[in-house]
Amino acid sequence: MAKQVPFEMVLEKAYQYKDEMTRFLRDMIAIPSESCDEKLVVQCIKKEMEKVGFDKVEIDPMGNILGYIGNGPHLIAMDAHIDTVGIGNIKNWTFDPYQGMEDDELIGGRGASDQEGGMASMVYAGKIIKDLGLEDQYTLLVTGTVQEEDCDGLCWQYIIEQSKIRPEFVVSTEPTDCQIYRGQRGRMEIRV
Repeated sequence: MAKQVPFEMVLEKAYQYKDEMTRFLRDMIAIPSESCDEKLVVQCIKKEMEKVGFDKVEIDPMGNILGYIGNGPHLIAMDAHIDTVGIGNIKNWTFDPYQGMEDDELIGGRGASDQEGGMASMVYAGKIIKDLGLEDQYTLLVTGTVQEEDCDGLCWQYIIEQSKIRPEFVVSTEPTDCQIYRGQRGRMEIRV
């Protein structure tokens, strides 16, 4: 039977790591990481995963970062694409998109929401899982995937078809206004 802990313990740990999560997110924001140019942000994520105690961290030949926690029989993945779009016209920003901004409630900057905030959350969720000894029944795979902005789906096609990694399910940290969305509607591109 899987170990259960009260949600308040998880929340307490999250608050304990708030400053570290914030610093990590700000570190990622400071690194330009447009599609096909994610190498430096991948190295930043690898360093953080190793620092917080992931059991295994690797970068696949496509450039995706894969961090593992636990060694149970059920493979569950959590994903964030770590590429961003460009900044557009810098004059349209009220702050430097790579310096970012932070107040008591928000952190802003290029990629903060879409989707480096998800990566910061997943890495520290992994640390909390290890801290609380919750990794026995499953293996958690945290992925930072590349080229999503330009080639949505190619990164996971590579993970599944080339690396032969098949999670039982994947949680995407795409921003959804704090709502849980289920399923995949697919994708269609039409040239007119």
